Amino acid sequence: MTVTAADGWTIPMACAQFAEAGMPVDEARFRIAVTRVARLPRTGEMQAGEKGGRGRALYEVGELQRLHSALAPWLVIREPPPGDR
Repeated sequence: MTVTAADGWTIPMACAQFAEAGMPVDEARFRIAVTRVARLPRTGEMQAGEKGGRGRALYEVGELQRLHSALAPWLVIREPPPGDR
């Protein structure tokens, strides 16, 4: 099954798109924002993988983009200061 933007994005797909656009966010923190803070409704679910289990949740692309826009300043992946590496 091929998933398109019309179907929605999974959180990893959204984070990959944001990174490609030059505004990467921490995936774990964005997942918390989507599922626990904003409580975005799922638009569907991808098929389960070869090992079974549940498929990944799909969310409406525009909703993910709006949430990213609002929260990106707090979720951006930042490089540690030179002395902390």
